[in-house]
Amino acid sequence: MFPCIFVCANEMTEDYMDIATNYCIYGKYKDAINYVEKVLLIEPDNTDAKELKNTLLRITNPNIQSYLSSTNQNIGQASAKKKFGDRVGQLDSLNKSNDFWSNYLLAEYYKDNNNSLNAISYYQKAIELKPNYSQSYLGLGKAYLDSKEYLKAIETFNQYLSYNKNSDIAYALKAEANLNMNYIIEAEEDITKALNIEENISYLLIKAKILYYKGDYDNARELLYLLSRNVQTAEVYKFIGMCDYAQNDYKNALLNFNKAIILSDDDNQLNSTYNNLKTMLDKK
Repeated sequence: MFPCIFVCANEMTEDYMDIATNYCIYGKYKDAINYVEKVLLIEPDNTDAKELKNTLLRITNPNIQSYLSSTNQNIGQASAKKKFGDRVGQLDSLNKSNDFWSNYLLAEYYKDNNNSLNAISYYQKAIELKPNYSQSYLGLGKAYLDSKEYLKAIETFNQYLSYNKNSDIAYALKAEANLNMNYIIEAEEDITKALNIEENISYLLIKAKILYYKGDYDNARELLYLLSRNVQTAEVYKFIGMCDYAQNDYKNALLNFNKAIILSDDDNQLNSTYNNLKTMLDKK
């Protein structure tokens, strides 16, 4: 049995802070601010939320220039171009020099724009120039994960963990890579480490997926159901449906697959499973 999730205001605000922090990691600052605001609506005196909000407001303030932008002309120009939405100018400015920060920021740019191949190349260049900057390994690992180079992703996350031994996000991403390689035992070990450091909603979803692939459908479904009370995503409903399907509960499987498809209809395999299941039930 899993503990009840979101049963009181304090636990809810903790989860909102987890979500906000996760958005910060991926640079989605506006989404992060939205969740911090939810925390402050519930707990107006929450010190951590106030500090995070102030930090996010500084980051998103177009009139505040970072130390790096003010001391590196090319990066300063790139930052200015970015604020005006001039992507070509931003890239031109970053490509004017071959220093560490230009390569790192180019890697981040390409990662954020779903160009994993270029992101990998620039992270590698950044690492050559400054091997001890650990964030480069985390970014490179994510880029490998996005490009489905799972073994390289695991190796790179291990390098990051050699600098940051208590990084929950690195263990969680490593768990995801292991899961994609069907290394279930290793994935479970990694997600357990991540959850022992921080009980994050996205980590609980990875745990639920691992339980499903282990064949522990009852516990996987129970955890997914608890998550669905506050996280209504296609992936959550898809895996609830897959648990139902594995246990021959076809009507509920169809219902949950339908919810998943409504939220996101770009999963061709799920669409095919849904159509086959619907046809089968219609014949009965």
